Amino acid sequence: MTQLPESSSGARTLERRIHSHYENLPASERALADLLLEYPGDILFLSATALSERAGVSKAAVTRFVQRIGYGDYREVQREVRTAQEAGEPIYLNTSTVTPAREGDSLMRHLERDLANLRQTFEGIRPRDLDAVVERILAARRVWTLGFRNSYFFASYVRRQLIQVRPDVTLLPVPGQVPSEDLVDMGGEDLVIAIGMRRRSAELRRLMAAIHQTGTPIAYVTDRLAVATRRYATWTFACQVRGISLFDSYVGVISLLNYLCTEVVAQAGEAGRARLGRIEDLMSDLGELDRDT
Repeated sequence: MTQLPESSSGARTLERRIHSHYENLPASERALADLLLEYPGDILFLSATALSERAGVSKAAVTRFVQRIGYGDYREVQREVRTAQEAGEPIYLNTSTVTPAREGDSLMRHLERDLANLRQTFEGIRPRDLDAVVERILAARRVWTLGFRNSYFFASYVRRQLIQVRPDVTLLPVPGQVPSEDLVDMGGEDLVIAIGMRRRSAELRRLMAAIHQTGTPIAYVTDRLAVATRRYATWTFACQVRGISLFDSYVGVISLLNYLCTEVVAQAGEAGRARLGRIEDLMSDLGELDRDT
């Protein structure tokens, strides 16, 4: 059984309201939505003016945004977030403030940001969802891992780990092959593990929609800003990927995937261990590993 801290039972109303209106928001209000989805706790120490400046929009845009998603005014949003924080909701404890161990030390700032990303990622995960995905991986007829751009690496990593303890794990997209050649065989007895970090390929959304239509469950590992693609997922794991400069930090993503695969191995039982043993024997017979390094 997965042992991770459960989120409290708060309604996370702000997050739900933003998701429900996101696709119809004008550009200025979408910038505000992105900021609050990533760091909802910031709203407590930012005035409406400061929030507008951080998002690069007008103060009037903040007023329109707040009212569009169903609040009377900005103070009402702040009261809701304060109540959620007092209830211990991890999502609303996330802020963009990270204090470096030593001022001006970029290496320590990098470390502090990564540690914060790890903590914020795991605080937002529901252990029962992880347990359900582990169970599904072991019971599924076939498993596909799916990713594009940077996310392709993570999809490949998951496939590489799972194939050691169970058969029929396929990485998508397959070079030289169109996805429909795999989608035609998918069904409710299978599982797709989709990885979609921000700056997502448009193809990911189209494929997830098509997979959803087949009735195949989707375990979706993504970031806090994902909205439209979530509707197709059976389970969603939103990771914190904020970096200190140009590049996102994926420490939370790889740690989560490592944990997921480790749990699968632990619960695979004798069949999983026997498969792993046969693979090791074949690798030894074929001399595939350099034993002298």
